[in-house]
Amino acid sequence: MPVILAALLLCQLSPREVRAQAVNGSLLGTVTDATGAVIPGANVDITEVNTDLKRSTITNENGNYVFGSLDRGVYRVEVQLPGFKKAVRDKVDVLVNSDTRVDLRLEAGSITETVEVTAASPLLETDRADVGLHIEIKQIQDMPLANNRNFQGLINMVPGTTRGYIPHSEFFDPQGALATQVNGQSRHSNNVQIEGIDDNLRTQLLNVLIPPIEALSLVDITTSNYDAELGRAGGAVTNVTLRSGTNEVITSRSTTSRQIQFALKLLF
Repeated sequence: MPVILAALLLCQLSPREVRAQAVNGSLLGTVTDATGAVIPGANVDITEVNTDLKRSTITNENGNYVFGSLDRGVYRVEVQLPGFKKAVRDKVDVLVNSDTRVDLRLEAGSITETVEVTAASPLLETDRADVGLHIEIKQIQDMPLANNRNFQGLINMVPGTTRGYIPHSEFFDPQGALATQVNGQSRHSNNVQIEGIDDNLRTQLLNVLIPPIEALSLVDITTSNYDAELGRAGGAVTNVTLRSGTNEVITSRSTTSRQIQFALKLLF
């Protein structure tokens, strides 16, 4: 009984720190001066611009900082230290299952002065070795997806996949779950998660829930070298992040039109 109570207490005290990287992202970087020397002890503050949530840390002896278990969002990064101008980097997009690097350089001067950093994030992610694709909300909504706009069709944007198809009847699978072979593996080797929660039936034949496109914020697809925490997959791991509330009012509207005259004609 004491062991059980201790485990429950630990879960209550640190709910955010035990969340998997597959559901969240990380923001990390190195702070240096004008000569390229690392700066330890600098204050690093980040703010999610849509929700105004803030987190802070201090660079270590190597000038590095890390923010783990971050929710998907757009962040503002501020670094300051007495004797240096404050450095600010806006519009840092943090995706789930990814490490976003923001290296900042401090210039000598008054801490009341601010230097806006506009350098773009590196296109090559050198902090990870996995292979995959992050598909954001704008891409998701603009793509002409078939099969009732099923997000599972997005997996075909990743190399090594076969065209998605519906393997079961409408009676057996009214949601229209799609099947795809990845890297030569069986369709049963794929893993689908929603916010890090297993979305597969025990038989691996169907998915429990296929949310509509309008409810999605990000679709993350990893096909190889994924972290051990994802596991249980020899093909692809697809993790879906649902949209959350912000300080803005957002509306959307979409229509679907299927014209028989535009359908592919049979050859025979």
